[in-house]
Amino acid sequence: MSIKRRITRIVRANRTAAAEAGQDPQAQAQNAQQVQRTLLDQARRGAADVAAHHHRVGLAANEAAAYLDRVEAAAAAAVQRGDDDTARGAIRESMAARRRLDALVVQLHEVERQSRQLHEDVQRIERRVQQSAMEWDTMLARRAAAQAAIGVHDALASSAGEATALDAARRDAELDVRRLEAQARGREELSWTDPSSPRLKQAFEELEAEAEAQQELENLKRRNARGYPPAQR
Repeated sequence: MSIKRRITRIVRANRTAAAEAGQDPQAQAQNAQQVQRTLLDQARRGAADVAAHHHRVGLAANEAAAYLDRVEAAAAAAVQRGDDDTARGAIRESMAARRRLDALVVQLHEVERQSRQLHEDVQRIERRVQQSAMEWDTMLARRAAAQAAIGVHDALASSAGEATALDAARRDAELDVRRLEAQARGREELSWTDPSSPRLKQAFEELEAEAEAQQELENLKRRNARGYPPAQR
């Protein structure tokens, strides 16, 4: 099977695989890159085969040229000896050798042309593969940057939502604290109006003690003013 037919079959097979992949862009891009790499490998092997064939044809042409020189030399020697039969045989052989050499030279030129063409094809495919790889890397970088940007925007949106929730929780806590403080103040005020509250009883006891102390101070002052000694306890 020729290189061209092998490449055509590879391209068709990969196109079929791409169609079966559900037209996923990333899968298509990877498949296209794989096709290019396969084509590059095929072209390189084809170029290597042609180069090897060119080498073999060159060797055969060199051998044919050397053989032609030997036959022509043999014909010339036979002519000098006057051996016409040997000279005619050598001349016929030299004519056949020249035809073989001419055919090999034509073939060598054709192989050289094929080799140059394949070399250019390989270089062209290599450039395409490199360009495709760079474009693919750039696309992946852009995709990663876009995903990162989406992540940042999502984080900002989530942060804004959390901040709103935090503000609402803080306001609720503030209201709860105020409610508790109001309850504490209310209970403190009620403790002064409830006759049975311990706080009010304590306050009355303190007032009574203060009144008794004041009365005792007044009595002591009056006795001192009359010259009576202090009362004995």
